[in-house]
Amino acid sequence: MNTPPNLEFQKAYDFYRKFILEHSLEKQAVYEEYGFPLQGSVGSRDWEVFAAILLSDKKKPGDGSDLERHEVKSATEKGSFEYQYHRNTGQQKLQEDQSIDHVFVWYSSDYSDVQVWLIEKTNKELQETFDSWEPELILNYATEEKQRFRKALSRAFIKRNGFCILSIQNGQLQSNPLVSEL
Repeated sequence: MNTPPNLEFQKAYDFYRKFILEHSLEKQAVYEEYGFPLQGSVGSRDWEVFAAILLSDKKKPGDGSDLERHEVKSATEKGSFEYQYHRNTGQQKLQEDQSIDHVFVWYSSDYSDVQVWLIEKTNKELQETFDSWEPELILNYATEEKQRFRKALSRAFIKRNGFCILSIQNGQLQSNPLVSEL
């Protein structure tokens, strides 16, 4: 595994501090006053922008991957990462998923701990997993009522096949982001 070139640790961290952590902390009191948990107050688009900054990538126009060179998934620190394929574009999207790198963002419920993991498109187990999904995807759409096909990658899968490219603990960027444990 190679560390991706041009990682923008500080720029990504600055975005995280301002638009994810500090914004969430400001909302926390209001959420608590009305009985809502803070978790879920940061949307997937925020994590996509965070990853784009970190990886020096840009949003891909149209359907398909989130970024030009990466698919971005986010989940709570104990969650798994869902892939969703729509009826009309599912096969094309699955093929595209096999041709780009995949970024996985784990975060704690208060957003103070974050890890970003990367699985490269050349990873054999990732490719085999996508290959195994295709017959299921085709079968899923054999009837008209199914509009989406969903699959997930587990935390164990990500740790077995990927590597950590950024780590934030207690709101602080870690000096050695290439760690192996969350």
